[in-house]
Amino acid sequence: LFPILGGIIADKLIGTHRSMMIGAILITLGHVILGVSGFGSLAQSPAGMSLFIMGLAVIVLGTGHFKPTVSVMVGQLYAPGDPRRDGAFTIFYMGINLGAFICAFVCGTLGEKVGWHYGFGSAAVGMILGLALYLIGKPIFLKGIGAAPVERRSNANTLALAFLAAGAILSALFAAAYHAGVLAGLQDAIDSISANSTLSVILLVALIAVLLGWVTWFLKQNRPEDRGPVITIFVYMFFNAMFWIAFEQAGTSINVFTEQKTDRMLMGFEVPATWFQSINAGLIFILAPLFATIWTRLGRRNLNPGQPVKIAMGLVFVGLGYIFMVIAANSVQGSGSGGGAGKAAMLLIVLTYFWHTVGELCLSPTGLSYVTKAAPVRFVSLLMGIWFISSFLANLGGGLVAAQVEKVEKGILKLPWNFGGQADFFFLFVVTSCTAGILIFALSPLLLKLQRNRHD
Repeated sequence: LFPILGGIIADKLIGTHRSMMIGAILITLGHVILGVSGFGSLAQSPAGMSLFIMGLAVIVLGTGHFKPTVSVMVGQLYAPGDPRRDGAFTIFYMGINLGAFICAFVCGTLGEKVGWHYGFGSAAVGMILGLALYLIGKPIFLKGIGAAPVERRSNANTLALAFLAAGAILSALFAAAYHAGVLAGLQDAIDSISANSTLSVILLVALIAVLLGWVTWFLKQNRPEDRGPVITIFVYMFFNAMFWIAFEQAGTSINVFTEQKTDRMLMGFEVPATWFQSINAGLIFILAPLFATIWTRLGRRNLNPGQPVKIAMGLVFVGLGYIFMVIAANSVQGSGSGGGAGKAAMLLIVLTYFWHTVGELCLSPTGLSYVTKAAPVRFVSLLMGIWFISSFLANLGGGLVAAQVEKVEKGILKLPWNFGGQADFFFLFVVTSCTAGILIFALSPLLLKLQRNRHD
């Protein structure tokens, strides 16, 4: 949720460049703190755990500054209507996933084989190297990009330092609250509310009403000609969340299945489960240039599919990928052993990640690109932050859904189909993703009318 706040700070006060710098520094400090929390007596002490919580908090606040602004800066490189924009975001996305590809081999292997604090520390080293490269390249390639609003430029540096200090102080206070048991008390209160179904429904309805009220108010702050595109950003955000709820099972239910129920032996070597997290990133690095070329060439010929069509393609492809997980789960179920000699083939996991990656390349980089060109200039970082609410909803919702896998596998939680075992669970994403894809495709004529033109 913090990218919303980071977007407001960038738009109104310090600009995207300084906001991204603050984010990068905080993320680096956060990983250093995580690394320190695993050394010596801290590794097994309450104080070490509180320090660990502080490191996570610093990273969260840093990401709030970093995530919306770095994407906006890519959009600031291109004039409105430039057909290269979607291709540029795909290349940008390729760069992100180069890091994601390397991290499982470096951070994951260090964490599993040496010690988790070394894995966290290596992430800090990578961030420092990236920040250094950015500072070297910005004066050459990014002149004038990311400047603070004109009326704020005289004190932008002072404000930036204040936000940097505030991030460290707030994280320390959060860790202190954890250490004192305040967060545990808050969790107990949430559990009590959850146990009361009537109160839970009332709070949920109230929350939805507040959100709808805020969206209505925000739309009124925009010029009439900007309201249609802003509405589409909110609509696409919902379907984007649907995609990521399915996709984010890669780190939970799919990864657990890979570790426990997949034959990971390759020529006498057992492939670590963490390495499978690099398949998606590696495929993006390979396929992204192809997709960048496709979007750019289609754009020059005025044949580039509209954003709702790209989102529909992404949802259908992620649903297609889950068919291979259904087959994998069925192969284990059919063996009658679940975790013994009968295990799923690694190829099925790879095919799942392949189609999920194809869907991601249709939906995610083009979504980032769309926000930068459809959002009004004065709200672009804010709306990019709001766009990342999709990630919040997906990680929260995806985690809650993944927690039901054992209930579905054991038949405690019944679904309308009956393939048996985890196959029922994975087929849920085939149905929901493909249904959502068909729905947004059906809505595409209306959504395209709300956009500035039919080629956005």
